[in-house]
Amino acid sequence: MSTPSGPDFSKDDRPPRQPGWDPVPVRRPGVVTGAAVVGIVWGGLGTLFGLLALSVAFELGALVGLVVLLSVALSVGLLIGGIRVVRGESPRLLLVISYVAIGINLLSLVVALMSDGGSAANGLLGFVLPGIVVALLLQPAARQYYAARGISY
Repeated sequence: MSTPSGPDFSKDDRPPRQPGWDPVPVRRPGVVTGAAVVGIVWGGLGTLFGLLALSVAFELGALVGLVVLLSVALSVGLLIGGIRVVRGESPRLLLVISYVAIGINLLSLVVALMSDGGSAANGLLGFVLPGIVVALLLQPAARQYYAARGISY
C-alpha cells in the first residue's frame, strides 16, 4: 500500500508569530456575554418604564421626579454599558453603573425598612441583577478575556 502524497501537516511552515498577534481570535466567554445581556435587558426595560413613569413623576413631587430621573439615567447607563461589552469594549461603565445601582438600591431599601410598611422585597431585584453583572464580570474567564485584549478594568 502506498500512502497518498499530499501536504505534510506534521511540519509547521508558517512564519513566526509577531508579538501581540494571535492567529486564533479570542472568543468572548459566556460570563461576559451574560453580563452584557443582563445589562442590556435590565437597562432597556428600566429606560422604557422609567420614561413612562417620568411622564407623571414630577406631578407627584419634585423629589419623586428626581429619583425617577436618576433611575432613568442609571438604566441608560446599563444599556450603553451592556452594548459596549457586546462590542468588545471595556466593561468599566457597566461595572461602575452596576455598583452605583447596588448602592442606590441599598439606600432605598434602608429608607423603605425605616418607614412604616416598608418591605425588603421592594428593591430585591434591584440588588440581584446588578449583583449578577458584577459577579459575572469579576469571574476569572472575563478577566482573562479582557487581559488578552489589553483591557484592564
